[in-house]
Amino acid sequence: MGRTLRVLNVEDSERDMALIARHLKLAGFDPISDRVETAAALKAALASREWDVILCDYSMPRFNALAALALVKEMKVDIPFIIISGTIGEAAAVEAMRAGAQDYLMKDNLVRLGPAIDRELQESANRHARRKAEGAQRASELRYRRLFESAQDGILILDGDTGQIVDANPYLMKTLGYDHEDLIGRELWEIGVFKDIAAARESFEELRGKGYVRYDDLPLETRKGKVIEVEFVSNVYAVGDARVIQCNIRDITERQLGKRALLDSNNKLETTLSELSATTQQLWQASKLATMGELSASIAHELNNPLATVALRVENMLMQMPADDQKVHSLEVISQEVDRMANLVNSLLQFSRRSHRQISTVDMREEIANSVEFVHYHLRSSKIEVVREFADPLPTIQADCQQLRQLFLNLLTNASDAMPQGGTVTVSAQPSGLDHSEAVLVEFADTGEGIAAENLKKIWDSFFTTKTEGKGTGLGLAICRRIVEDHGGTIEIESEVGRGTTARMRFPATVSGVAATFV
Repeated sequence: MGRTLRVLNVEDSERDMALIARHLKLAGFDPISDRVETAAALKAALASREWDVILCDYSMPRFNALAALALVKEMKVDIPFIIISGTIGEAAAVEAMRAGAQDYLMKDNLVRLGPAIDRELQESANRHARRKAEGAQRASELRYRRLFESAQDGILILDGDTGQIVDANPYLMKTLGYDHEDLIGRELWEIGVFKDIAAARESFEELRGKGYVRYDDLPLETRKGKVIEVEFVSNVYAVGDARVIQCNIRDITERQLGKRALLDSNNKLETTLSELSATTQQLWQASKLATMGELSASIAHELNNPLATVALRVENMLMQMPADDQKVHSLEVISQEVDRMANLVNSLLQFSRRSHRQISTVDMREEIANSVEFVHYHLRSSKIEVVREFADPLPTIQADCQQLRQLFLNLLTNASDAMPQGGTVTVSAQPSGLDHSEAVLVEFADTGEGIAAENLKKIWDSFFTTKTEGKGTGLGLAICRRIVEDHGGTIEIESEVGRGTTARMRFPATVSGVAATFV
């Protein structure tokens, strides 16, 4: 028996709904389905029960996918939304993705339906987990603030760069005899708290360098001139892009004089530090996951469009050819490569956990040649000649071959699009240097239309493109830069209108048989 899947079909065709149900069963699901075809019916269905996934036709007589997406957003329901359509153009698909759809499939090619639902169910679970973490983060911040206000130790928060006081808790102000407005915005040594001002400045510089300073018996002076002995512990923390210093100040004057001992306090100090550390880590993790998840989804959606088109065309051609046709083998090779690229696209959805790259020693000439061969037919049919200029010998590099293939195919595609009447792409690989170390310089130079100066500075921006409507969504170069930088390299683009464009990349070379270090 398959996995139970609660499916809400936004569909005007019973036959298409039955077709979808068959594919779901083949993918290992046991679907519990309902069908709606109007806004009112959709709203009622969403209010009446929980659903695992919404499968929506793009266009219906009385309703459409964009209106359905708007209604789902209005009801603040977080359910994976997948468009299944008989016909949809790339521009409409991109518009739907930007409106909130997670994926789209064609009704005549539902082989990806099962994997697409599995992927989006996992993404939905991740979103729920992030929201739960964010709620825990807010609760932790509230607990920390309560601890800050009620702590029976003095707590002082400083700007990590300037040393200015950002906040002080009530216990510290009572101990030192200062009001809140007397402290905020002042530097620590300005208010006369430290008896030795020169030592205080030196301690602050030491703290900025080491990140931690502790004094077991630091003399402090109150506003009325009374000298007290305190235990002083300072730590530097990163909160977003800023650095803050937390100083925990405990009055140990009476303990030092032997009048009484202070008990259960160390635990309180450790709890306070633990709360701040947990809050800081949760803030950083939530921000990183949100950014990575958004970028991964954008990249995957962009690549799925051409992959789906190629897969469909190849499948149709294979069905029409006799088995002994000499072209069958070539088409099967293409089909295999499309499947491989589809797997790569799926892995991009795990972008925020992309630590499992397959790094190996790579001869750049071989990887470039493989990439050129992969699109050889397309280039030749577009009247584009590829000139190869490879140095011999050439240092090897440490890299992920799949990511390099994606990088080179993106650059070759851009060059092809820039030469609609044909032209030449010169691909070269030469020894070079990078940060005073050995490197490999790779260049892709085309004789195409070039990029206007006012657009050249925008080419790295996601979704910016100079191509015509429907040609692309502007993620190709952003992907290229990320791949190069992930390998510790650099990339730059030079272009002149009417003269062509050159992409110039440098990769750290393998040094004495040991992989060059990169992030």
